[in-house]
Amino acid sequence: MFADLNALTDFSEKCPPKRKFLLISDSQNDGSFLIHHFLALYIKGGFKVFFVALVQSFSHYNIVAQKLGANLGSACESGQVTFLDGLKLVSEGLDDKSKQEYSFEKPQTTVSDNNGDDSNPFLNISNHNFTLQPLYNRIKSSLGKETKPCLLLIDDVTALLSIGIHVQEVISFIHYCSVMMCSSPTTLDGCLVTLAHNDSDVDDEESLLLWKQLCYVAHMEFHVKGLSSGYCKDVHGQLTITHRDQNSIKHSSKVVQYKIHEKNVTCFAPGMSKGCSVALKRSRMEDRMTVR
Repeated sequence: MFADLNALTDFSEKCPPKRKFLLISDSQNDGSFLIHHFLALYIKGGFKVFFVALVQSFSHYNIVAQKLGANLGSACESGQVTFLDGLKLVSEGLDDKSKQEYSFEKPQTTVSDNNGDDSNPFLNISNHNFTLQPLYNRIKSSLGKETKPCLLLIDDVTALLSIGIHVQEVISFIHYCSVMMCSSPTTLDGCLVTLAHNDSDVDDEESLLLWKQLCYVAHMEFHVKGLSSGYCKDVHGQLTITHRDQNSIKHSSKVVQYKIHEKNVTCFAPGMSKGCSVALKRSRMEDRMTVR
């Protein structure tokens, strides 16, 4: 996890976000470092996590978690983290041999997680009446009665569109997950974190609709975008953190720039990076010499 981000949000491993839907969005940049931040935050705090991984392998997340001081492998073995390998499950669901009706009474045994549930929620994904209800049921059975802070982490929700799931189905799925994690009387201090892409240079109406709908219901949005000036070795992008009230009427935002290091992310006010400060001092010195 990253101390600068915790300072900006008032979150910590002892006091993680509670009853919040946190949306990570990115535009012409990569916001996945925030996924790793929240995963490490909850693991190091000792809280339960249900992780739906749709874009990277377990090995990738485990390596990054270790750099941040969290052991994802041990957390999965102990039952603290339930890791759903979406890449493998979707691949099996698209396999012609796996196209069969999903049964709640007799689930198919295609893959096991550390909760003992062997059913593949993506079975028969190519069918026109496919829904994400089995995935929601799996999450609910794992976290639905958790009384301590817990996290539902989905990386990333836009990937569901790319495998052919209708945008309204994805929106409904996230809505029900948000209600379960943030408003359910049985899940006291849940948190939903997911990433959605909003690339301005890509003409994708479904992705844009999904992002807009998620913005409307999210309590906080972490929007990552590239610099308008282009590449800079001292500044890797800009992060806008927007807080929304319950009625989604009043918003408050703070804007920072950031640099990603191997084991950390530093945040600073726009134009105040180390490289910018050096350039500013050099410019002032040149101006003084010119005046003389």
